[in-house]
Parts: sequence; structure tokens; C-alpha cells
Amino acid sequence: MNFPRRLKRFWLFLIRLQREMAYDDCMGMAAQISFYTMLGLFPFLIFLLSLLSTFPLGESLKPEMLEALREQMPRESAEYVAGIVLELLPHYSQGLLSVGLLASLWGASMAVGALITTINRAYNIRPRRNMVTQKLMSIILVLLLSGMWLMSMTIILVGPGITQNIFEFMGIASETNTFWTSMRLPMAFILNLTALTILYYFAPEARQRVLSILPGALTATILWLLASSAFRIFLRNFGTYNKTYGSLAALIILMVWLWISGLVFLLGAEINSLMKRVEDEDSPERVRLLR
Repeated sequence: MNFPRRLKRFWLFLIRLQREMAYDDCMGMAAQISFYTMLGLFPFLIFLLSLLSTFPLGESLKPEMLEALREQMPRESAEYVAGIVLELLPHYSQGLLSVGLLASLWGASMAVGALITTINRAYNIRPRRNMVTQKLMSIILVLLLSGMWLMSMTIILVGPGITQNIFEFMGIASETNTFWTSMRLPMAFILNLTALTILYYFAPEARQRVLSILPGALTATILWLLASSAFRIFLRNFGTYNKTYGSLAALIILMVWLWISGLVFLLGAEINSLMKRVEDEDSPERVRLLR
């Protein structure tokens, strides 16, 4: 296939993608995601921090986790969320099977449940799972994502020491070595890409290969990092939320950021869904039947 034809197919794909997003009301679904994520965000973070307390390195990992939160979210919202979570955390009893921990896990699954519902709509699938099955799926996905967060935080905590020992063994270590600092952004990219791949693979009730969902996951990860950075720059230079909303500014900023994140998430799902549809339309069996 020559380049002009590829370019034309890509342009037609973008036009069709825009129509699919409008038809599925992705902006409205992103608002739904932001609402449910807002409800599930605090239980999810409380669940993570409570879970951290059960491990030997737990107390050392908490500052790293909150710092990662500040790097991912707008700083105003991150400070707002961290303040509320740290205020609520002492009221939750410790232990893997404590009532508080299980309640926060149940609350965190609400956000994932909203993601499952909206991604099925992006795939034009009528959900066949019953409420119990979907809730179990949401809880399992929360546990998977929590495990990823804990693993990444552990790597961030112990990584510099291990890296320094390796460099010392190789004879190239120095006090000014910034190798680990430069690895934080790639690690954040890989973490987000892996999380989106897991959600795109398990959430929709559709048979698909892992490789077929990578285009949407990769696009959504890149756009989400760019959109989050652009939103932070906007807030730093042009944002007037404090003048408009006063003490609610941090909450409004958090809701807008969650809405942007939800829209980017749905964009990746729409890309995967449309690519699957185009692949099915171009399949030899379908072409033979049309003839």
C-alpha cells in the first residue's frame, strides 16, 4: 500500500473515530467516570495506604506514594486529596481483613465499575455480566492495580540503593550520578501503560488479543501525560479557579482533571474498538460474503 493511500485511510479513520466518540457521548461518559472516580478515589488511596502499613517497608513507602500522587495530579488537587486521606487514615483499623480496609476496597471498586460500564459502551456491547460478576471483576482489577502501585513504589524506594551498589561494583558510581532520577518518567509511563492495558483487556466483554489493544493504550498513555502536563501549565500561568470558586478551587481542579483523564481513557477504548471493527470489516471471510 503506497503512502498517499495509507494517509487517506488514516484520515478516514480519524473522521470515523470522531463520529464514534460523538455517537457514544464520550464527553458525557467522561463526566460519569469523573464522578464515580471522585467517589472511589479516596477509598482507593486509603486502601493502598492501609495495605502499605501491613508490610515492613510500609511507613517508608507512604511519602513516596504521596509524592508520586503530586507528580501525576495537579499540585493543588494532590495536596487537597493527600490532606483528606491522611486525616481519614487513622480512623481505619489495621490488618488485611479489617472492616475499614474491606470497606475502602468496596468503595474503590465503584470507580473501576464505572470504567467497565463506559468501555463496554465504547465497544457497543450490551453487558451480559450480572451485578455480582461485575463487582467481583471490579474488585479484582482494583487489587491488580494496587499490586502494581505497591510494586512500583517499592522499586522507587529500594531502586536508588540497588542502582548505586551496581554502579559501585562497576566502578562508575559517583555522588552526582542522576541515573535513577532520569528513570522516574519512563517508569511512570510504563506503569500507566500497563494499567491501561490491563483495563482495556479485562474490562470489555469482547474477545481480543493483547497486541490489538496496545495502540489505544499507547495513545491514551501519551496523550494523558501530555494533557496532565498541559493542564498543570495552564493552572500555573492562566488558571483563575481561586478567584472563581474560592475554597472549592482544589476540588473543581480535581474534577476537571478527572474529566480530562476519563476522556483520554475513552479515546483509547474507542481507538481499540474501531480498529477491531475495521479489522473485522477487512477480514477475508467478510469480503468473500460481500461478494
